[in-house]
Amino acid sequence: MARACGLDNVLLRCHNSLDSLSGTLPVSMATGGTPPHLAGEERKESLICSLCLEVFTCPKLLPCHHTFCLTCLKDLTSRQGTASFSCPQCRLDVVIPAGGVAAFQSNFYLRSEDLERARNKTMCMTHPDQNLDLYCADCKQAVCLKWVLTKHKQHDTKDLSEVATEAKEQLKKDAARLQEAVSYMTDEVSAESKELKDVQDKKAALQAAIKRKHATLVALANKVRDVSLASLDTVSGEIESQVSKELDIKQNNLDELSLLQQQTQQAIDSGTSCKLLTVAKEMREGRGSPQAVKNLTSDKRKYVRRPVLNREMTEDVIEQSITQFFGSVQKVQMETVVPEVTVKKLFSCGDGDDTEVFSLCPKDDDTVWVSFAQRKAKEDAPCERFDIKGASLGTQKNCFGKQTYKCLGGSKSMCTITETGSLVQTFDKSQKSTTFELTNILAKDAYIKSVKVTSEDPFKIEHTLLFSIEVGTHRAFDVDSSEQLFVVVEEAQSPGGQRKVLLYRRDQHTPVSTYTPPTAACQPSDVCCYRLGGREVLLVADQGTDSVHVLHVKGDELKFDRYLAPGCPLLVQPTALNTDSKGRLWVACRGGNILTFTPIA
Repeated sequence: MARACGLDNVLLRCHNSLDSLSGTLPVSMATGGTPPHLAGEERKESLICSLCLEVFTCPKLLPCHHTFCLTCLKDLTSRQGTASFSCPQCRLDVVIPAGGVAAFQSNFYLRSEDLERARNKTMCMTHPDQNLDLYCADCKQAVCLKWVLTKHKQHDTKDLSEVATEAKEQLKKDAARLQEAVSYMTDEVSAESKELKDVQDKKAALQAAIKRKHATLVALANKVRDVSLASLDTVSGEIESQVSKELDIKQNNLDELSLLQQQTQQAIDSGTSCKLLTVAKEMREGRGSPQAVKNLTSDKRKYVRRPVLNREMTEDVIEQSITQFFGSVQKVQMETVVPEVTVKKLFSCGDGDDTEVFSLCPKDDDTVWVSFAQRKAKEDAPCERFDIKGASLGTQKNCFGKQTYKCLGGSKSMCTITETGSLVQTFDKSQKSTTFELTNILAKDAYIKSVKVTSEDPFKIEHTLLFSIEVGTHRAFDVDSSEQLFVVVEEAQSPGGQRKVLLYRRDQHTPVSTYTPPTAACQPSDVCCYRLGGREVLLVADQGTDSVHVLHVKGDELKFDRYLAPGCPLLVQPTALNTDSKGRLWVACRGGNILTFTPIA
């Protein structure tokens, strides 16, 4: 194979290059005394500003015939703040012209092409009088003419500028690749930072909740309070430590990628040939190689972690009750998912932190009926109507009992509250539709009925018994779009027990499936059949872990699939779920916060 350039061509090109750099300059006028016959490194030194030690930029000639960069002179005179200054080389006192240092005569003896050439040339360390103009492909390094004639005589040599140009083009591709990696890692660091803050906020909220409960128990609760806070510190510390370590790792990865990106861009913008080659090699074989960058960006977050209160029991009755009241701190790990919904807080209702919304009834006119299980300083649990901004539009009192009516999606009307089966408020007068009633008489059996409006008077309705089911006191229920599946939240059957989510098929007396949640801390409060991602799913509001579970019905089993909006800071102890005709999910949280979840198209 022929060499990239023959020895004769190398000699000719190098001599031409040296000749172009060795133009005659009145150096004594330019720098104040360097003889013009000096070559190589000394000639380059004659083009260097003695203040910044860089090749001259906008060189200005002082009356003493010494030259400095305009910027250097500006910095020098601005520090002294006087009408004159001493020349940094000969110490002659120089008066600043009326127009400032920019009015000094430009040194026209220093040609711009010579300065630019000096900036771009690198001298050989072994042969100071020689420029590194060539590239040895065999040794993969820049060489001068003398090296070509001696040590690299039989090697394949190329023009250094051509090789540097190729390296620059490759570095542009590497820079784009690094930019993508930096963007990815920036997002990861941002997400980890947000999670760390969310964990800390959750810790603070749990601390406040624990302390509020402690205030009501005083002496009897001291022991449990200390244990709970210590447990919270331990679990939260573990989570914070894990997230902090992951954050540190990803921050270090981001810093390293950013540094590589900066070095790459500097090499592209103003680097010398050697610098370009060094950085290009780093991009091929070192820290910036595709594999190295892939290794740094392959560790994607898989989970979000939160401290939660899980209820535990003890042998001592008093301590058991206090512990149950406080709850124990545990870590819940929720796998991250592609965002499915956008979450928006609409308003807050009720009387504060102890407010528990029992049910929601959103209407087509952007109003919502809210029923409260408990309200401070009131003996009743009213059903109150709000607009979408939270303004109260009226209250219906003397509403006790459980939510017992459910409509299918798209219906304009909705159930609210019954008291031992008696209807309190249900349909729009103009709406004639069928809904379902679950009547629980606090015995072993409960009854599923269809309810139909038979006249313009919404209180004149027709009940048709469909079937009975075996269930304890129910908290909430829903029916799927086929009207064949009924899901019931059964209250705990004993103090300290767990609520259950039970699945019934039409005309079957006993449940066909009992939901097994992914964590023992689960405390279901409501269920809702919902269309998400093109298919019908069952949602379970979980007060215990501040989450909404997404379940699929497979055969006769309720299977946990994922969390909806895992780790959402607005989702705190959800107590009620419902849908509206626009496909939004309405969620009520402990304390009276009303949220909407809108599916992302």
